[in-house]
Amino acid sequence: MVVHKIPLIQRLLNVSLQVKILGLVVSLILLIIVLLTSVFSYMESKEDVEQAEELALQTSKTLSFMPGIQEAFISSSPKNITPIVEQIRDQVNASFIRIVHKNGDIFANPGDIELQGSLDDLYRSRVFGSYYVAHNEEEESNVLKGISPIIIDYGPYNRVVGTVEVAFNVEMIQKEILADIRNLILYSIGVLILGIIGSFMLANSIRKDTLGLEPFQIASLYREREGILQSVKEGIMAIDDNGRVSMINLSAQSLLDVKEDISGKVLSEVIHSPKMLEVLQSNQAETNVEILHHDRNLIVNTQPIYDTDRVVGVVASFRDKTEIKKMVDALSEVKQYSEDLRAQAHEFTNKLYVILGLIQLGKIEEATALIQDEAATQTQHSTLFMSRIQDEKVQAILLGKLAKASEKKIDFVIDSDSSLEHMPGHIDLSPLITILGNLIDNAFDAVLNKERATVTFFVTDFGKDIIFEISDTGDGIKQSIEKSIFMKAFSSKGENRGYGLANVKEEIELMNGWLEYSSEEGRGTIFTVILPKSPVNSEMKKE
Repeated sequence: MVVHKIPLIQRLLNVSLQVKILGLVVSLILLIIVLLTSVFSYMESKEDVEQAEELALQTSKTLSFMPGIQEAFISSSPKNITPIVEQIRDQVNASFIRIVHKNGDIFANPGDIELQGSLDDLYRSRVFGSYYVAHNEEEESNVLKGISPIIIDYGPYNRVVGTVEVAFNVEMIQKEILADIRNLILYSIGVLILGIIGSFMLANSIRKDTLGLEPFQIASLYREREGILQSVKEGIMAIDDNGRVSMINLSAQSLLDVKEDISGKVLSEVIHSPKMLEVLQSNQAETNVEILHHDRNLIVNTQPIYDTDRVVGVVASFRDKTEIKKMVDALSEVKQYSEDLRAQAHEFTNKLYVILGLIQLGKIEEATALIQDEAATQTQHSTLFMSRIQDEKVQAILLGKLAKASEKKIDFVIDSDSSLEHMPGHIDLSPLITILGNLIDNAFDAVLNKERATVTFFVTDFGKDIIFEISDTGDGIKQSIEKSIFMKAFSSKGENRGYGLANVKEEIELMNGWLEYSSEEGRGTIFTVILPKSPVNSEMKKE
């Protein structure tokens, strides 16, 4: 046994819809969280540092311009400025604030970091009177400082007498940034959990809509459906609730004479037969409706598609009645030939037994006379068929009916004035069997068990038409049923009968011929069939 291994990638793809949706949603949310967190962290870090730098510089400027600070430098009494500086430091939450005299003396140094570092970064402010921000290390702490000069107005000139440093610990700023990032991550986890719950709900909703089938199962069913629909000979078409063709197979395209795939098109744009449109758009189940469409006699069946109590579409099937008819005719031919051969075999068997009995009784002359009579009858029939009726199809039908009539003790007479050349090509054997077979069989039934049981057959092809005439010596047709004899399923002979004359009339009309009859109660019936020889003449007569 050959074992087919499924590739790893295909096995991974053939997971459940729930797993696919969950994986997709979680991946997207994680990707968004990572991207947003990275961008936010960068922007937050940059913004917090810039705000700290701006606050440090602004605070240092404010202190440098405060009258109390300047008076302390003018009076050389820096001790009374420490409370002011401490208050400002608490308000801005700075790590330390240092006020340094130009000569290097520190007037105030409140803060949580004891500063022992170099005063080199104050050079620009002390010498040039610049306002700026500096980053350096103080007591193993990374700090940023806003540095401003203290400028005293001495009338004709200004003089830098000291500097103000306002510092913020960078590590504290980073802790605040990390706290914001942690809050963002907590919110992101909440969003991820909601996304997982939503993905489960979405997957369950989709599975409900797909009747519990996974996508690969739906794809497999779709491929199988397409294969089945395109392989069946019966035409199938589906129409949605908007009147558009949602599916049509090749057989339906052929039967409806559609040259291309019409899926998605409005039905009324591609089918112009009012009767066909009425059936397909009725939203009701229709069974075995016969419709003539593009010279095809189609049998249409429709079945609406329901979603709860609402009609959401229609499925229609099409069969070519011509093909069905050919199959029925073929079966009828086989049945007819079988019955005729059985009757013929039965008749000749009886005659052979009679001849055998006469020979055994020594009645040689009687046996010889019977053989001669039978030979003369067969010779007469053969001569009549060969000389007057030359069409093999009609000969075959009549020979079978002669044997059947002989078996039923019916006198089946073929009129000696009959004349028939070969039948034209458009008249096939199947319709002849239907027409002549049914009419002759009905005549046999009409004279069965009658004292004078005679059925006469006459045919002539003189002129532009072929005329068949079958007469019998039966009881005739009652006036009360004359209007119903050509209706399907109507019969005076019992149930499951009544299709013969209806089929005869239908076949004759298909060949643009006509059927006449005359009947008299108690004296018999004559049926006359007239078939045009030429299809052109048929169309002219039809017009």
